[in-house]
Amino acid sequence: SRKADKFPPMSALLGTLFGRYRLEQSLGRGGMAEVFRATDERLGRAVAVKVILPSFAEQPQFVDRFLREARLVAALEHPNIVPVYDFGDQAGVPYLVMPFLEGGTLSGRLTGKPLTLSAVASWVRQLAEALDAAHAQKILHRDVKPGNVLLGKGDRILLADFGIAKMAESGTRLTATGVVVGTPMYMAPEIAQGTPASPASDLYALAVMAYEMLTGKPPFEGESALSVL
Repeated sequence: SRKADKFPPMSALLGTLFGRYRLEQSLGRGGMAEVFRATDERLGRAVAVKVILPSFAEQPQFVDRFLREARLVAALEHPNIVPVYDFGDQAGVPYLVMPFLEGGTLSGRLTGKPLTLSAVASWVRQLAEALDAAHAQKILHRDVKPGNVLLGKGDRILLADFGIAKMAESGTRLTATGVVVGTPMYMAPEIAQGTPASPASDLYALAVMAYEMLTGKPPFEGESALSVL
């Protein structure tokens, strides 16, 4: 569409400035955004910049909710929640700026083999404390999964992407056309049935992750998203 033409392909963003952040390398893409390693040209440090995909950036309501959610998440201060350094929009494309963590994500540690009990106990405790802190502030995550868990220095892990799933029109659920928005493996049954998310939905996803870390495989598997649900 002509409206979509104003947004360049995500690959074309490499080398460009988003505010004072120069995008240098794609770190991965999710359903609603792509994350880039970037350099803060004012402070000279590496950061991670999450850029919303054009299909969402061209929706004014989504952009407004994204910025509102970013302000809420920026107010969350917890050692196991990825902090928001900055946020804004570049030529109508919203972005979030977070610390760049070289340890990657928890999904990279899940190789099909059980992790050690001591590591799992520590990580589950840290994630539970992060969710408790967010829930105390009336903020739900809605997409707790290994890809949203970042590995920091030592034994510390951090939960990222609060609120992003909420903006894909009420988060993780099965749409009328049968398209799943979210990650079915970690989706609480009530969410799959169309019930609004609650703190219990986040804790369900954490329990699925704990099972997967302890056993090396998820509790439910299937050939399609629908069969998992």
